[in-house]
Amino acid sequence: MKKVFLIGGMSESGKSTFGRYLESKGIPRLKIVSFLKRVMEKERIEGDFVAWNNKNVLERPEWVREEFTKEFLAKTLKEGIECCALESLYGPELGVYMKDIIGDDKVIIVYVNMNVDVRLQRQMIRQNLTSLDEARQLLLPRDEIKKAWRVPEIEAVADIVIDNSGSLDELYCKANEMIALHCSEYLR
Repeated sequence: MKKVFLIGGMSESGKSTFGRYLESKGIPRLKIVSFLKRVMEKERIEGDFVAWNNKNVLERPEWVREEFTKEFLAKTLKEGIECCALESLYGPELGVYMKDIIGDDKVIIVYVNMNVDVRLQRQMIRQNLTSLDEARQLLLPRDEIKKAWRVPEIEAVADIVIDNSGSLDELYCKANEMIALHCSEYLR
């Protein structure tokens, strides 16, 4: 593994847009949840994934991090993935753990930041809403969940904090700067 860009941020901050842009440059975009679902399947657990995951994150967080990392490393080794974007990081611990296991120089924690007013405006556009109140009703409950998961604390351990309050071109420019710094072979 040469580089893993772990992407975190609040709802509607642009994590997926950032990840898709990295993917367009040839850096595979993987989802953390898909690896956790594999762990659940290996445990032969049936039922609601969200409930299973929430329970394990609270009761066995170290086990979740270890099993996730095993699944992630097995897949990337099997598929020959040397560089990837991994989204969505929902707390600081997994990123810190992966830095310890894979290497501080190989795991780059990226926090995509955007103030709530801009996120609300973008949600209105994205979902064709007619009022800020509608956007608040959808976004703010998700923010509360992410705060409980400690998503905002990712910023404190992030290697790169990206302010995504500007244009799409500005976001892409920041992504290109990151790629140039960490894996310039993907800039074409």
